[in-house]
Amino acid sequence: MNDNNRLETKIEEAYNFISLINKEAYKDIFLLSNQVLSKNPFANNFLKRFLNRENLKQQPFHIVLFKLLKYYIKSFKYFILYIFNFIGYFLSALRFSSLNNKELILIDTFFLMDNINKSNSYADPYFPGLEDLLKRMNKHYAYLPAFYGPQKPFDLYAVLKVLRKEKVPVLSEFQLLSIYDLLYLLYFIVIYPYRVLKLARRLPAGGCETNLLRYELIDTIEQVTFYSFSRYLQGKKIAALPYENIKVISWYENQVIDKNLYKGLRTSIDKARIYGAQLFLYSKDMLNIIPDENEKIFGIIPDKIIANGPWFIPEKKRLNYAVGPSLRYSRLFNTRIKKENQKNILVLLPYGIEDAENILRVLYDTKILFQPVYVKAHPCTPIGIFKHLLSPNFSIVNSNIYKLFETAKIVIGVAMGGTLVEATSLGIPAILVKNSGRVECSPLPRYGKGIIWEEVSNPEALKRQIDNFEYALNNNPEEIYNIANVYKRMFFCKPVEENIVKAFDL
Repeated sequence: MNDNNRLETKIEEAYNFISLINKEAYKDIFLLSNQVLSKNPFANNFLKRFLNRENLKQQPFHIVLFKLLKYYIKSFKYFILYIFNFIGYFLSALRFSSLNNKELILIDTFFLMDNINKSNSYADPYFPGLEDLLKRMNKHYAYLPAFYGPQKPFDLYAVLKVLRKEKVPVLSEFQLLSIYDLLYLLYFIVIYPYRVLKLARRLPAGGCETNLLRYELIDTIEQVTFYSFSRYLQGKKIAALPYENIKVISWYENQVIDKNLYKGLRTSIDKARIYGAQLFLYSKDMLNIIPDENEKIFGIIPDKIIANGPWFIPEKKRLNYAVGPSLRYSRLFNTRIKKENQKNILVLLPYGIEDAENILRVLYDTKILFQPVYVKAHPCTPIGIFKHLLSPNFSIVNSNIYKLFETAKIVIGVAMGGTLVEATSLGIPAILVKNSGRVECSPLPRYGKGIIWEEVSNPEALKRQIDNFEYALNNNPEEIYNIANVYKRMFFCKPVEENIVKAFDL
């Protein structure tokens, strides 16, 4: 068994272990908000520690008390800010008017507060084009926003004013929830840690994985979770709205906010139909993305899961999957790469500083001095902190990624980003620079490995792989382009109107 097979097997073991625990844990509705049980590898360290076979001693009593104190201080602090957001909502006068209509379509998605404030406008980055289609079809719809951004008093007020100015139809939690619901959230804040500790205590005596789960449940108990539970209350209120049918088109990452919302929507049987849109690219180590069939009995799985391409639909499945429109990747179908323009090495730095430094350090040590290297930083990570790793032939670029693709002969990045999938689907070879301190799964398939993409972990391997891809582009480009066309069919679906209507049953 090679390293990739061994890693995938261990990841599957971790997934199945938590899935087994959740058969009992998810009978407690409060535990739907727990990030460890949600299998989200970015919100806790269970997967990393599981793969490293860490054997940790349980936290002493005084550490547990300290974590509980931090939980209550942070939770009540953010709850007060939450109340300020309600005040900001009432001052904004932003309201959604329910019409005497048989059907309501809700677009459940993130609203990026910083982006809205900076641009003083709103454009949906998750479902581009969907709202225009709903307008043309004369559908009654509204956005159900999950506001994402800084938590400061009245920051939300500025966003709501922009939405009102733009006449964006928004049915927000601030319109849905009542004073009684806010009191219930306070009750949740008080009781939630007790439910987690109760689960940790009741875990059966077992091996390393059980001890590790118990450790991680307690280690993360300080996380603020009432926002997630508020989505359950929102779902209940939506299910009670005076419509015969409610269709929820949801940006579906299978996170705690999704599970809670769907649970609330299901309080009205057969009234709401949920479309879980996984219209993005991901790798197999993102455990929370993969719906757990065992969770269907709890009412937290969408009625229909819309995948970005056939590659993301399991061969053996009991859930309702369909391939849907790749709304965020429309430019992929309109971009053609011309061989004579492929001259640059394009480096795409990730959000994480550690991973970005690792890429630049490996690249810097290859001493590629005589060809242009374009470096595009993540918008949330200032490039200035990496000055010591930038050679004179490195150029910092901020252009649109598809504009940069037009002149790129090789793209270098990390496994976590889906941008490398886009590049290879256009016929641009990709090199994934692995971080030895992190467990990573490539989002790309074994088919094409060594021909259109490869993994490296040191300067010598990177230099060798650049030479290999340059030789292939000059001497055997047809093989690369053939694989690229296969990738495009595997990972994407053209976002034309017909495919949108079919996916969401509009």
